[in-house]
Amino acid sequence: MRKIFLAVVVLLLAFACRLEAAPRIISLAPNTTEILFSLGLGDSVIGLDDFSDYPEQVKNIERLGTFNNPNMERIILLRPDYILVNSGLGKAREDYLNSLGIKIIKISPSTMEGLHSDIRQLGVIFDREQDAENIFRDMQSRIKNISQKRIRPAPKVFVQLFDDPLVTVSSFVSDIIRLAGGENIAQDVKDDSGVFSYEALIDRNPDIILAIGFTDKNNFPGSVNAVKNKRIYRDLDPDLILRPGPRAIEAVEMLNKIFYE
Repeated sequence: MRKIFLAVVVLLLAFACRLEAAPRIISLAPNTTEILFSLGLGDSVIGLDDFSDYPEQVKNIERLGTFNNPNMERIILLRPDYILVNSGLGKAREDYLNSLGIKIIKISPSTMEGLHSDIRQLGVIFDREQDAENIFRDMQSRIKNISQKRIRPAPKVFVQLFDDPLVTVSSFVSDIIRLAGGENIAQDVKDDSGVFSYEALIDRNPDIILAIGFTDKNNFPGSVNAVKNKRIYRDLDPDLILRPGPRAIEAVEMLNKIFYE
């Protein structure tokens, strides 16, 4: 009986130590929130940015503002071990948080390959290496299984976020479009998003327009192929396309069907 009691005590102590060692994580970007939950770390998330809305479990987690205007007082009171961001918090904030022993991890990949690397990095940091590998394998398998049909040249694609001024996206979204079998005509925009002229839109003449932001339904020049061939796509989920997280593979699959329907 004594041996059983001691064994139970040892197990309880081990479990208590495990709970005590669980990381306390704040996520200040929707994509990092989705990655954390996909790695099975939802129970460790103690605070979120205002825009994290997936998965469903996030709805009851405390909100801490946006990446550029976080509630620093509340963040400090929550005593996180890690803060995950998509964009920097600013040197002064980051230096102060680091001085408190809080580690800041930036996850802002420009390609799917970079996303895979970031997920694996988090898997190592949070002892979720197998979960990270499972996510990677699933995404790789699904990329291989999408339609292998390719039109040559690839359909030229334009993504519209705003129309006054005309704003588009590049970087990670360009890679999503490439994997789906298209070519982003704005892939040379230097930042993740930027202003794009209507003259350039006419000159580069996209075959497909993805209108996923704040747009006027009748604002595209009638001379471009996407308008003439009625290949303007609206009512798409922008979160799938714009967030560099695990659901990006759904964007690849969705766009592949659009490009080759």
